[in-house]
Amino acid sequence: VGEGAYYDLYISLFKIYKKKRERSLCTEFVASRPERPLVASLAPRPSAWPFCAPQMAETPSPAASTPEELAAAQAAKRAEIEAKLEALRLKRAKEEEQKTAYFGEHPGITCDGCGVAIVGYRYKCKDCPNHDVCETCYDSHQRGVVTNNLGKQVISSKPEDHRFVLYKDKSFQPLVKKAAGLTEAKSAKTKPNDPCPCGSGKKYKKCCNT
Repeated sequence: VGEGAYYDLYISLFKIYKKKRERSLCTEFVASRPERPLVASLAPRPSAWPFCAPQMAETPSPAASTPEELAAAQAAKRAEIEAKLEALRLKRAKEEEQKTAYFGEHPGITCDGCGVAIVGYRYKCKDCPNHDVCETCYDSHQRGVVTNNLGKQVISSKPEDHRFVLYKDKSFQPLVKKAAGLTEAKSAKTKPNDPCPCGSGKKYKKCCNT
């Protein structure tokens, strides 16, 4: 057998001895620590020896709760979530109602992004002197893309240089009418063959309509 084989055997035996020694020292260290209650001893604790397995710090166990307390906590949490959802729904409904007042035709206004006449929502930049875009180009701006297909002015291609808001001027023509006003107008009109509103029992065309 050559000297290389003896050297490899020596290295293997040394590694085995080192592992057994580390385990022995770790066992002696744990055994020398003062005894603790069973619940506390089961909790993970850090080790001072580098070759021992790393442990997590001790964490106090949560206090026990009765079924009534747990049910009350769940009900309170559910009520809080429902209140937040209701507030969010009301906020969205208000925003949609406000946006309806800006939906219509904008005569003479062309989108700087796509070069098409704006019909629907008109967004005006607060940081530019005369920069208007349609809803489609506004959505592109929200995704980080700024276009200038109209090419009538120099516009920054950086999205952070623009702040758009809904806008309308005096020439604005709304496309959405209030349904309530139409209903009232229709209900106020009395047909000739309808009973007369005065209560005479006659038809409207033979009573107050004559």
